[in-house]
Amino acid sequence: MTLARPLCLVVAAVAAAGLAQTPTRHFSLDTPRALAGSLSSGVAISPEGVLRPLSPLTRVAELEEPLGLALAVAADGTAYVGTGRPARIYRVRGTAPTLLAELEADQVTALLLAPGGDLWATTAVPALLVRIPAASGAAQVVSRLAEGNLWDLAWFDGTLVAAAGNPGRLLRLGRSGLELAATVPDRHARCLAVAGPWLWIGTSGKGLVLRWNGKDPLGMVYDSPFTEIAALTAAPEGTVYAAGLTGDPTMGASSPAPGGDVTVSAADTPPPPKTEGGGTATSEIVRIHPSGAATAVHRFGKQLAGTLTWGGEGLLVGTGLEGELWQVVEGSAARLDTLDAAQVVRLATAGEAVLTQGPVALWRRTGSPRGTFTSPVQDAGQPASWGEVTARGSAPCTIRFRSGNSASPDDTWSEWTAAQPCFAARATAPPSRYLQWQLKLGPAGVVEFLRVAYRQFNLPPQIDEITVHDPAEVFLKGPPPSDRAVSVTHPTRAGIFTTLDSETSDVSARLGKKYYLVGYQTVSWKASDPNNDPLLFDVELQRAGQERFWSVASRLESPSVSIDAQALADGSYRFRITASDGQANPDAPATTRALSRWFVVDNTAPRIEIARSGEVWVITVEDAGSPLTLVEYNRDGERWIPLTPEDGLLDGRRETFRLPAVKGPRLLAVRAVDAHHNRATVAVDETP
Repeated sequence: MTLARPLCLVVAAVAAAGLAQTPTRHFSLDTPRALAGSLSSGVAISPEGVLRPLSPLTRVAELEEPLGLALAVAADGTAYVGTGRPARIYRVRGTAPTLLAELEADQVTALLLAPGGDLWATTAVPALLVRIPAASGAAQVVSRLAEGNLWDLAWFDGTLVAAAGNPGRLLRLGRSGLELAATVPDRHARCLAVAGPWLWIGTSGKGLVLRWNGKDPLGMVYDSPFTEIAALTAAPEGTVYAAGLTGDPTMGASSPAPGGDVTVSAADTPPPPKTEGGGTATSEIVRIHPSGAATAVHRFGKQLAGTLTWGGEGLLVGTGLEGELWQVVEGSAARLDTLDAAQVVRLATAGEAVLTQGPVALWRRTGSPRGTFTSPVQDAGQPASWGEVTARGSAPCTIRFRSGNSASPDDTWSEWTAAQPCFAARATAPPSRYLQWQLKLGPAGVVEFLRVAYRQFNLPPQIDEITVHDPAEVFLKGPPPSDRAVSVTHPTRAGIFTTLDSETSDVSARLGKKYYLVGYQTVSWKASDPNNDPLLFDVELQRAGQERFWSVASRLESPSVSIDAQALADGSYRFRITASDGQANPDAPATTRALSRWFVVDNTAPRIEIARSGEVWVITVEDAGSPLTLVEYNRDGERWIPLTPEDGLLDGRRETFRLPAVKGPRLLAVRAVDAHHNRATVAVDETP
């Protein structure tokens, strides 16, 4: 058969690839993407995937007010904190907070240190712009809005700009106080950021990101699926990051009545977008290229991302409803720190200063660098044993492990193992499917990359389905010389069975196109291996009433085989398929066997008897092995005409037909075909 030689070449190539596989695999954590979802306490991830410890975040000052919403840090490290209920401004040097001003308002919403050193502040209710000169330190109300609120400040194009609502406006400081610079197409202009020649504006109500060059009308860059852009920050190359959330956890999405308190209005807040798993998302980080192209970087499942800052090598995100600090590096998010607070509300100086709420406290990174890093849970796919650790970096660094069979660590997991040096360690956790490890880094500790070897327990293959196809059906990837008719002039296999193989990979897509070859019987199967090992198959045949199985084919890679059933005596047979993963596990292969249904081999043609009974021909057709599928006649070699049996249904192995005779002389021919495509033809002379 012309397909034989190319097929053998394909089989040989695949077999060689399978033998090159190794059963030992590795978990590798050496890129930000691989480290995504990790949990740490003060361990930073670089864009190269390197882990370095940071100085711990330490609470240096705690304030008594219930709201802390604003933070600014001077170049000398002096911090300024704005609180709410009452609205106060504190200066914090070291650990001692000093009250600078108490304002006649509900809450301080923003603080900004201008280039000359003056401190500017805004409030929400009433909306005040306050200046505290660097020289005198005495608070002065510079401007008061007749309506609405002030939410944020920025220094742009040589002047002070404020974000206001409701209605949404962009205000600029002029000679008479705050003046309208641009109207915002939303209820609130909520947050501001400066990147290059642009002032970026995040809004609340519709959740828009706008930008302005100081002269032309505002341009919309991004329409978020969330109702509020809570924070904006710029990376050095001009990329802008935005935090979108549904509603505002601190101040609410609806605007207050003039002079009244700000309240959360659930009726004004649409439901948040849905995650891919169907759960409710609460916030999202979006990256906006200087060209205006926006890409969602990370969507939190439960955290409220309320503040952003650029941390040097990546984005830092402060969240609630639990106070957490996250790092987003190269588009991958991992938790950096967890603070004893309800919410991280502001970040300054690349995350070196952090303001929290619940309680209101100022945190700073102080002391010798050290941290703990907990890897994402690693899935071996099947129960596995753990092996050597390969790591590169510098001490001090220790590592410990735990394992379990649930996707998230719970009470069923093992305890943490004893700590080992990172660079001479072995994963000693009990065998299971999932593994997690934890690093502790000292002042000079660095981990550049880390790999943990593992090997799945070799589980036997699974034969999920065996299909014995209808007689004469064969499947080929390429067409035969004639349409749906195949002939084999030179058998490709030695022995009693002539087989027809095809390079295969569901019928048609999996096996190839269907053709017909009389006398052939095809069996196909679906098999899988829990370890994803390559499989080889042995096919055997058994005749009913006998214990012996005869070998049909060995070490097949294709999940089908067609045999020349004309080499078999008529009777009932079944196949036995054996699947083996010996290619990947030569020392201890696992095998699985499964039996097909019984099928009939019938190589005997039907028997036809024709007898005259008066003016009718009585035709009896009988087949010894299989049902009849077609009985037809013709006269004098004209077209074939189907015959209908006496019982009206052609479905048995013996059928009787009655055909009116005609006056001759005529030659009457009857042809019968059984389910195995065996056929017989008998002719009689109709001459009276």
